[in-house]
Amino acid sequence: MVQRFTQAHRLKKADEFSSVFLFRRSKSGVYLKIYYKPNELPNSRLGLITSKRIAKRANKRNYMKRLTRELFRQNNADWLKSYDVVVKVIKLFTHDNYSEIINEFKLLTKSFYK
Repeated sequence: MVQRFTQAHRLKKADEFSSVFLFRRSKSGVYLKIYYKPNELPNSRLGLITSKRIAKRANKRNYMKRLTRELFRQNNADWLKSYDVVVKVIKLFTHDNYSEIINEFKLLTKSFYK
């Protein structure tokens, strides 16, 4: 089954991000902090925050966003219901930490599963 990450799967507007933050549900790990809020849409949506304070170089920030987006795309079909999720990178990670990031993402989102 092909799962795509389309525009419908993104949080785009500032008030969409704000509504997730105002819901005040979050989980933290070593590398990621996940804010989440159930939504009434047919699919989950993702917003990403990766600041220059974490990684000065754009290519490193882009790698972290790409990996997080891919983890979301692979895992959100198994979630019990749809969520608006904002993932904030709180510590720099590289491809050397790949397995740690996968485990952390699954650990932080385990309450979303069926």
